[in-house]
Amino acid sequence: MNEMTRHTSHFLTQNRTNILRLVAVVLLLALSHPGWAAGFEDKECMKCHGQSWIAQTSPSGLAGMVRIREGETRVMRPEDEIAALYISDESLKHSAHAGLNCTDCHSGIESLPHSQRLAALNCSDCHVETQDAVAAGPHGSKVDDGLRRPNCNDCHGDPHEITLFSDPRTYTEALQSVENCMTCHDEEAIHPFNPGESYRDNAHGEALYLKGLPLTATCVDCHGHHEMLPAEDPESPLNAFNVPDTCGKCHEGVEDVYYTSVHGQHLADGDEEAATCTKCHHSHGIKPIGEPFLMDVAQECSHCHIDLGRTYMLSYHGKAVELGYGNAAVCSSCHGAHDILPPDDPRSHVAAENLQETCSKCHDNVNANFVKYIAHVDFTDREKNPIVFWTFVVMTTLLLGTLSVFIPHTFLWFQRTLVGRLKNPRGPHGQSNGERMIERFSWIHRFTHALIIISFMGLVATGFPLKYSYTEWAHQFANLFGGIPVMGMIHRVLAVITFMYAGTHAAFLVYFFWKKCPRPIWRYIIGPDSMLFSLRDLKDFIAMVRWFFWLGPRPKFDRWTYFEKFDYFGEIWGVFVIGGTGLMLWFPMLFTRWLPGWVLNCAMVVHSIEALLAASVIFLVHFFNTHLRPEKFPVDMVMFTGQMSEEEMKEERGQEYDRLVKEGILESRIVEPMALKWRILGAILGIIAFVSGIVLIYLAIRTEFTQFFG
Repeated sequence: MNEMTRHTSHFLTQNRTNILRLVAVVLLLALSHPGWAAGFEDKECMKCHGQSWIAQTSPSGLAGMVRIREGETRVMRPEDEIAALYISDESLKHSAHAGLNCTDCHSGIESLPHSQRLAALNCSDCHVETQDAVAAGPHGSKVDDGLRRPNCNDCHGDPHEITLFSDPRTYTEALQSVENCMTCHDEEAIHPFNPGESYRDNAHGEALYLKGLPLTATCVDCHGHHEMLPAEDPESPLNAFNVPDTCGKCHEGVEDVYYTSVHGQHLADGDEEAATCTKCHHSHGIKPIGEPFLMDVAQECSHCHIDLGRTYMLSYHGKAVELGYGNAAVCSSCHGAHDILPPDDPRSHVAAENLQETCSKCHDNVNANFVKYIAHVDFTDREKNPIVFWTFVVMTTLLLGTLSVFIPHTFLWFQRTLVGRLKNPRGPHGQSNGERMIERFSWIHRFTHALIIISFMGLVATGFPLKYSYTEWAHQFANLFGGIPVMGMIHRVLAVITFMYAGTHAAFLVYFFWKKCPRPIWRYIIGPDSMLFSLRDLKDFIAMVRWFFWLGPRPKFDRWTYFEKFDYFGEIWGVFVIGGTGLMLWFPMLFTRWLPGWVLNCAMVVHSIEALLAASVIFLVHFFNTHLRPEKFPVDMVMFTGQMSEEEMKEERGQEYDRLVKEGILESRIVEPMALKWRILGAILGIIAFVSGIVLIYLAIRTEFTQFFG
């Protein structure tokens, strides 16, 4: 014991100076601590603030509990702030500030009861770097736009209950983080596009609010915590050059793939206009990778790739997507998503050696010819697509040339016959009591014509919406038919009906000339009953034009007029041209066994323009010739009943009438008038058909004029 005492005394002697310095430091620290200096500890504060009764105390009662300095006015605390005076010992125990004393934050308290005016809390005493970051950002006071800036408590809540986020964070923590931001950013006064609402509607918000996923991206994951720098700042997580890294924190692996793509390479080379995550997916408008998102891909890509976007929208894929068909190929279907590479890169999905595999994702039995189809063809580009260009020129010339002849023909005819109808309001085609009816068309003709009406009207109604997919009326038609798949199925069924009536007519002709044709047969080939054009048709056309200009009498037509022959051969031409190109587009793999894929581009041009030509001729020319000209209006019943009155035949087919009388076969053509109910039904169906046709061609012409003339 003595030995220990001796060693202790020796230690103190040797280290007396150091010991005195240590005691001085401890005393200095103790004196500098407000609580110690005041002579009270946290338990003294909790005698009031740790009791629940303080939350129910009246403002006047609270005012009597604090010390009022000389000359001060008594302060009445607002009632809505009183509840915050109660500090739960349990919440404080689990707070991030649990290791601090009350006076570490509430400085300036020298004695109890404390003064009614305490110094404002200053978090920067401890969180210096954080406070500097906040001050530099949009939440700091350096930005003067008249809006109130949030303080620490606005975002973090009651400082006595602040907790640190767990790792991984819980759903409650993620939700609270977002809701803190929504307190201000759910107001249109701050952001017109309302980021709060747009976040709740996007993929990240749905994951949080609807699916309860705590690890989805919240505000701070993308914008940062305290600094919240604008996207223009090079240090901002949302700066174009930092976006891939920001998104890559959650979407692991995508970032690496992106940097190997053409977009990533452009960004790495310093091109700030290069496509990044937020330029394609947006930020608050981001959608799940599903049908709605994919249908918007073309629009997003077109913001940069304007010409490619335009030519895509001219293709079947673009038109189908425009009308809401989610299974049609979009940009990413062919080019890839994050791994887009130039076509000359062997790794590219659209490199020549990879095209068959790429197209096979949607098409079966893809062959080498099929991939020669030009996906982004420009009909007007003579240098890049000469064959498609000249196909477009020829078909457009055919369209305009045909209409330039027959549209004036229609107007001239109208003005000439209007006078005659005003003189004879009833018209020559009305059936008088006791008037004889002459058969003009047999049942097979009327049946074939009925199939033509059904198929042609349906083909136009289901084809025009695809041709004019960018119009509102096309969308309404597509919705009416049930969307692209149903509309396409109907279109193909009607195409089959077209081939049926063409086959029926061909079979009838074979049977007629083999079994039923009166001899000599030549009169049905080159005679007055022939459908072939002859010199007589040219003479009738010239006489008709002279009649239009009041320079001569109206010609007396025989069984077939020049404009009826035009209709007939136009129908045959249409079946072969529209039907043939339609089959090529319907069965592309079959036809590309022998033909290069660019033939499909030509087929689409021919099919589209020829369809417009056919509709224009039928609805503007044929409808006028049969229904709309004044002496026939509102509907010509001849094709529906197969009969025409004797008076009407004398008026319109004078040459044929005289010939039948001369040959003595007129009486054999006299038939019983068709029952009134069938005539009424025919009239109703005829009116419905030509009204529908007029509506369709009006929509098409209006769209064409708007497109070319604005």
